[in-house]
Amino acid sequence: MREDDLIQHKNQTRGVVLVSLLCVMLLIISACSFITREQPERILEVELVLPATEISQGRVFDLQLVLSNPGLYNVHISRINMPKELMNAARYIGSEPALTLVRNEVGEGLIEMDLTIAPTGKEVFTFRFEAVESGTLEGAGLVRTDDKDFAFDVRIDVTGVNPEGWQPGSSPLTTPTALSAIPWQAVVQIEATVDIDGQEVVGWTGSGTIISSDGLILTNAHVVLSDRFYQVKNLIISLTVAEDAPPVRTYYASIVQADEALDIAVIKPNRDLNGNPLNYSLLNLPFVPLGDSDELKLGESINILGYPGIGGDTITLTRGEVSGFTSEEAYGNRAFIKTSGTIAGGNSGGLAVNERGELIGVPTAVGSGDLSDAIVDCRALMDTNRDGYIDDNDTCVPTGGFINALRPINLAMELVTAARAGEVAITAGNANGVNFNVDGQIIFEDDFSDPKSGWSNIVDKDGESKYENGEYVIRVRKPMYLVWSDQEYLYDPIVIEADVRVVESVGDADYGFICGLVDNEHFYVLEISEDGYYTIWKQDGKDTFFLVDWSYSQEVAGGGPFRLSAQCGKDQLVLALDGTVLATTVDPDYQPGGIGMLAGTFDLSGFKVAFDNLQLLIE
Repeated sequence: MREDDLIQHKNQTRGVVLVSLLCVMLLIISACSFITREQPERILEVELVLPATEISQGRVFDLQLVLSNPGLYNVHISRINMPKELMNAARYIGSEPALTLVRNEVGEGLIEMDLTIAPTGKEVFTFRFEAVESGTLEGAGLVRTDDKDFAFDVRIDVTGVNPEGWQPGSSPLTTPTALSAIPWQAVVQIEATVDIDGQEVVGWTGSGTIISSDGLILTNAHVVLSDRFYQVKNLIISLTVAEDAPPVRTYYASIVQADEALDIAVIKPNRDLNGNPLNYSLLNLPFVPLGDSDELKLGESINILGYPGIGGDTITLTRGEVSGFTSEEAYGNRAFIKTSGTIAGGNSGGLAVNERGELIGVPTAVGSGDLSDAIVDCRALMDTNRDGYIDDNDTCVPTGGFINALRPINLAMELVTAARAGEVAITAGNANGVNFNVDGQIIFEDDFSDPKSGWSNIVDKDGESKYENGEYVIRVRKPMYLVWSDQEYLYDPIVIEADVRVVESVGDADYGFICGLVDNEHFYVLEISEDGYYTIWKQDGKDTFFLVDWSYSQEVAGGGPFRLSAQCGKDQLVLALDGTVLATTVDPDYQPGGIGMLAGTFDLSGFKVAFDNLQLLIE
């Protein structure tokens, strides 16, 4: 074949190859067109749960938006639009979880988000509004996803109130929100945050009751005050939005009035969760009217509401009746209302109402005197029993166990009145503040001038207890350690008194008396601390029970020297300083045993205290 013919043949062959390749590519493309899949359908179910009760003008109500994904693929949500009709007729207060809402140019409420709901997943949002205008509130909202918008309808009938002198959205209503027969709407959960290793965490929780439309909340002092070991950084108020839903975090609050001795406090919201100040004239929260606890009779029914667990879940109701009253010299014959209901510890500070729905008492753990049940609803934060471990054997913060007593509302009225007048005051210490007088027989006294009067003379690497220069001294050389010296005096009751002074300070050591001593795991301690606190506690096997939690007293913080007194008996345990009662409590399990002097340390060692002019008295 000639060269020209060969070249022409090769070009023709190349053309056939190119055509063949082109055909193959076209066939592949054509085939691919047959196997291309359509985009998967992403499904979102949107349900708006409207208020179950009638809404009146000026009242707060909640809308619950439930978003469910019944499909097979993830659904990504980028925005929720609230209808302009809702935004024009109601004031947005907040949401749970907390979301930022802004209004666009046409008046809609826009909530931008980056939320993905997995198949079979569900997200629930609770939005809180105040009804400013009356009439039918109607409009369409939407939930925007990457694929399409899903609409939801809002329709709420708001009845007009307009009492004389009230303008919508401008000033508060003076009548309480229409509450149910069981006024759960007025109960709040209170979370106290503390600093642990540089992190702000919830240290403990309690309950409270809204007692005015502008947000005054009645609770226990120990729920909101700092304790010996932890400083409260913030108080977070969660409102009850439904009987079957967890409370909704809504406000930060501050203390207006507190009486540590009475264990009653009044707090008030001061800003929302974004830090914005509140307009109290628009708050209009549901509140409970105050009753008269002096009118209560034996057998009268009581309903008690609160949040029993740490962190809380849903509101809990306990029913009981008035089973008796407890007297205290400082507060009279009705210092506590005893109830037949057993109330979990987290209910402390909550709501107790009579049959007319009037607030007549506050569940208060310090009034229980019942430690037969294991401590519950607590979080151990500190090695308070000094066994080297932080565990369930340490004291709860702020308190635990079960409550079967209420502080009568009449004892709180002075604080409530002061709070309503805008006065701010915190009264700490002197749990009773009454004189401690003992008309008894002296059965033993010791000025420690004779080193053979019966007390131990022990010195070792951990500490010492010995006679020294006409006093009896106890030194603790080991951190987290107790040293005591005792003698056996089996009397019930018995009073121990002595002059005490700190010889070598470490800043936070404690000292006082031991009584009811059976062995190293069964005894009672009534003591004070260098940094101004006092307590009454007992050791029962491996468990430590704080009958009176560490409480601050300005008198104790004075540093001494002091005349310290303790009364130990089944009927009463009393701690007094310079003739004034600091604390009283009752433990029916008390049994007489050894008595003595005691000192202890926490993180720092080297503490030394001296006792002198000791007396033992019996009735």
